[in-house]
Amino acid sequence: MKFENIIRLKLLSFLMIATAFLSCINDSQSSSDLPNIIIMMADDLGYGELGSFGNEIIETPNIDQLASIGAKFTQFYSGHYTCSPSRAGIMVGRTPYRNGIYTYIPNNSIVHLKDKEVTLADICKTQGYDTGFFGKWGLMGNMEDKSTPNPGDHGFDYWLGTQNNAEPTHKNPTNFYLNGKAMGEMIGYSSQIVVDHAMRWLDSREDKTKPFLMVLWFHEPHLKLAQPVEFTQKYAEYGKIAGEYYANIDHMDHQIGRFMNYVKKEDLENNSWITFTSDNGPKNLEAGWEGRSTNGLRGHKARFYEGGIRVPTVMYWKGKIEGAKVVDEILTFFDFVPTLYDIFGMKPMNNEPLDGVSMLPAFDEKTIERKTLPIWMGRWKTTVRKKDWKIIAKFEDYIPGTSFNDYLVHRKLASYELYNLKKDPNETEDLSQANTDKLQEMTLLIEDRVVSVQKEIVAWNGPWVLPYEVAKMYNPKLPSRKEFSKLSPEEQDLMKSAK
Repeated sequence: MKFENIIRLKLLSFLMIATAFLSCINDSQSSSDLPNIIIMMADDLGYGELGSFGNEIIETPNIDQLASIGAKFTQFYSGHYTCSPSRAGIMVGRTPYRNGIYTYIPNNSIVHLKDKEVTLADICKTQGYDTGFFGKWGLMGNMEDKSTPNPGDHGFDYWLGTQNNAEPTHKNPTNFYLNGKAMGEMIGYSSQIVVDHAMRWLDSREDKTKPFLMVLWFHEPHLKLAQPVEFTQKYAEYGKIAGEYYANIDHMDHQIGRFMNYVKKEDLENNSWITFTSDNGPKNLEAGWEGRSTNGLRGHKARFYEGGIRVPTVMYWKGKIEGAKVVDEILTFFDFVPTLYDIFGMKPMNNEPLDGVSMLPAFDEKTIERKTLPIWMGRWKTTVRKKDWKIIAKFEDYIPGTSFNDYLVHRKLASYELYNLKKDPNETEDLSQANTDKLQEMTLLIEDRVVSVQKEIVAWNGPWVLPYEVAKMYNPKLPSRKEFSKLSPEEQDLMKSAK
């Protein structure tokens, strides 16, 4: 009897050890199957400013190489037509007006990406990822303000970032923070500094078998431009404005090449989902910003026409996105978060409504099915796209002196533009009068989406909710910035809070 008990105990012990061993093997296999995720993003890069998207002047061989081994996406949309809202869109998969980011966040603003939002980094950390952020954050008003969440509070283990643009220029910037600590002047150029620290972080990881999320948000080619002289000289024949712009993009591409060489050297390329994109369209060419290109698309930054929100996007992921594909499926920044949930087999981590869907079917050249359409909302207009059709709706006018927040929550749609992007990709013909049936269908869709966003809008309580330039658009009677700074707090009420 005792002998039988001993046998049973040994057998039980063996089974427990075997189970644990198999579990470890399964966990290891599961971890090794998870891709590293690298998301690179330019600032204000136009749809027509890469060689792979038709540019014949600017040299972008490293980004183009990603397209040649992976895929370029011809109908990929950013999260907004300006920087901070667009970054919020990719980070949490929700149209930015849902979380109160209406336009770019100025320095010392109370506006920030709220704690309740689940980010790309939060999701990846549940799967054991290391997470690093490098570059232009743009999702808080003051890196010194401990009361608002910084990248570390949003799931990033390690981060090097700026509040907004590199200051005073891309050369020797003085406004970077490393894990919350001000770095002072950093010698070099912004994209070079960002890439240097990204590679340094990858080298420093304790367990290199763990997958990682790396977010590289370059400051280029947003102002103020600066790059090594050899890049500037290469484009001198095109004049100061255009030539310096071309040189700045070329230099950013050069730094991306440095990073990709590192990725290959460390044998990371074939187990990584790598993306390059832009946060929105370029500055307005007609306003004197020579060199900017949308490759014929109408509009530019700060407009909901295609040139403002359709962005050049390339990806590579061995076995899933490869072979110089051209993907015409309509995809958006809002789709990154649902795609991560799909990759990891996860349910959403909270009940906040998402505005995207998983991109995985598109990687297999299948059609994306959307139960609800993504919506882009701005200061004056909003837009929705359904297959070939796009509607742009203008909100009723704001009455200066009234509650700005009340306007956001209750404003109605007043007029419409309708375009068939398959037949008219450059939006030259408004069909709202010629196709009233389609207009009615699209009007009902956009009205429903607007209401869904307005239900979530909550007032900010604090300073600089709107940048001065935007506040002046709502209230033309505001004095000059210098005069405005001398006004009493009460007189600055429009700027200080959305009541």
